[in-house]
Amino acid sequence: MITFPNINPIAIAVGPLKVHWYGIAYVVGILLACKIGRILIKRHNFNLPIKILDDLFPFAVIGIIIGGRLGHVLFYDPIYYLNHPLDIPQVWLGGMSFHGGLIGVTIATYLFTKRHKIDFYALADLLALISPVGLFFGRIANFINAELCGVITSLPFGVVFPGETLPRHPTQIYEALLEGVVLFLVLNVSYKNSAKLQNCRGTTFCLFLCLYALFRLFVEQFKVQDVVVQLCTVELGVGVILCTLMLLLSILVIKLRLHACKSTSVLQGL
Repeated sequence: MITFPNINPIAIAVGPLKVHWYGIAYVVGILLACKIGRILIKRHNFNLPIKILDDLFPFAVIGIIIGGRLGHVLFYDPIYYLNHPLDIPQVWLGGMSFHGGLIGVTIATYLFTKRHKIDFYALADLLALISPVGLFFGRIANFINAELCGVITSLPFGVVFPGETLPRHPTQIYEALLEGVVLFLVLNVSYKNSAKLQNCRGTTFCLFLCLYALFRLFVEQFKVQDVVVQLCTVELGVGVILCTLMLLLSILVIKLRLHACKSTSVLQGL
């Protein structure tokens, strides 16, 4: 059993100004991901400007924050926020949806590529390779905020979170390791050694979605399902439903992208 470390969610407080670890984690994650992204652009043939991520950065942040927050509001607790609309902008209190953030940043990236006449799939693949860095820091932020805790466990690495008397699965750490460290290594090693991933744009992005969904579905079994949906006689958490849909959609899009790339290769060979 591990006692939750005494971490103040507020990193810096100067008068009424308060900077939370939650916000710092997101910013550090995005900045570090951008730095790694510039290295990957030089190392691999993405055919993208070296400063593309610097230009995309403000759009990505806006997409992540707005999408992540609205996703949390709409997917997880719409009734509460309908009655407390002033709480919606209070991102620093926690409550960000990965799926909402994904939709937000995807839309922002698509609009950005259209405006600058850049290959959307190439940029999406690059973002897929570096996104696990941001996910790692985001899950650490969840741990600091003591949110998204797991079910009660008797395992020796269970954590007694604030306000609790019994240890729970530290599912935030599970996700930080799986969706952050493991996903980063698997995607980057696969991309480096796979000509198909490098040549067929968009497949790496879809592989990211597929693996994320699988890792998330694995961790969901250890989570407390605060929001469930009744399907016949089975109760499923919202996260399980969203990840299942994302898994199925990513598999479908991978097949479509591989077919499109194969057709393009055939035409080029004529």
